[in-house]
Amino acid sequence: MTKEEGNDSNDDVVTAFGYLQKQADLEREAAEVLPGKFDECTFDRGYIRQPLYACLTCTHPPAEYSSSASARVAAKEETPPAGMCYSCSIECHSGHEVVELFTKRNFRCDCGTKRMLPQTNAHGSCCSLKKTRTALARLENTGNVYNHNFWGFYCRCNKFYDPENEPEEMVLCYVCNDWFHDSCIGVIPKEGEYEDYICRKCVASHAVLRYINTRKVKYGLISQDGLVVDIADSLKGMAPLDYNAPDDSEPAKKKARPNPCRLHDDRDTIDGQKQLDLFMEEGWTDDVCTCIDCMREVETNKLLFLLKEEEIIEPEEDEARGESLYESALKQMQTMDHTRAIDAALAYRTLSAKLMDFLRPFASNGKVVTNQDIQSFFEQQRDAR
Repeated sequence: MTKEEGNDSNDDVVTAFGYLQKQADLEREAAEVLPGKFDECTFDRGYIRQPLYACLTCTHPPAEYSSSASARVAAKEETPPAGMCYSCSIECHSGHEVVELFTKRNFRCDCGTKRMLPQTNAHGSCCSLKKTRTALARLENTGNVYNHNFWGFYCRCNKFYDPENEPEEMVLCYVCNDWFHDSCIGVIPKEGEYEDYICRKCVASHAVLRYINTRKVKYGLISQDGLVVDIADSLKGMAPLDYNAPDDSEPAKKKARPNPCRLHDDRDTIDGQKQLDLFMEEGWTDDVCTCIDCMREVETNKLLFLLKEEEIIEPEEDEARGESLYESALKQMQTMDHTRAIDAALAYRTLSAKLMDFLRPFASNGKVVTNQDIQSFFEQQRDAR
């Protein structure tokens, strides 16, 4: 078709090729953003390591956060923080202000529980994937741990994270899973010189990390202004390592140490440093101490992931995401019984015939088909049902 002078602008013109191309682009974008299936909540899997999301429409931060955040966090009556799984972020909170929390450990989905009940539905479940589980309305996941991330804030500077406008690189703490701006950390080893970062708060909180007896650690020395100003392989006054490091050619495994851990040997030296950031090299968890005192802390503080890597429970891959709507429809028809498949084929043929009848006057008059024309056709079909 050709465009006549005085007709609609180029922006409104829809060609068959352009329409199909736009549809393909939208499908490809959707497959990249939502690659997994979202038809099952992870609640029944218990406390697991999984990608999490928070809804700022259903939960509202304290005033101290609302006042410093962007317009995305409007000041409302404070509610407890809550997190939800990938599936619930789509099925139950579509159209809401959802923020990605990335991967968290030992967390069970809050959607439909006491923390995420709308005031108008205090006796039922607000979770679309657990509609029949009304008892969840009285349940609270007491094993979950929350922090400012659940309001969309990160780092010790407590800044709201906007992925589209964040100018700085951010570094993940291996233990607490909070993210920190590199400028808020200070001096950082070069890329390739460390594998994991452990923030000063986690170092101060856990002796098993603070006194770890390994060659695979670099100490970030912190100045009075709170920034790392130097990286050291050891601390002044620290006893030398006197056990043989495992051969890198052998499979990594825990090994008993011939001498007590640094919890006993170097406590005064390390505590005298007051604050430390740790930068750990690959394989450092193989050297986590397993003496009685350290194991007691590991168990008490839920640090078992230091001894055994946890599986991340990811959404099941949706193979249909890579297909066009047409291909998905054909595959779905193949799973139907004969009668339903015929009905679907007839419905498709009827719609196709109606679309051809709708477009025929445009072709005979040489009139351009606009986006508004196509939308009008499908609105008519929807209203006629």
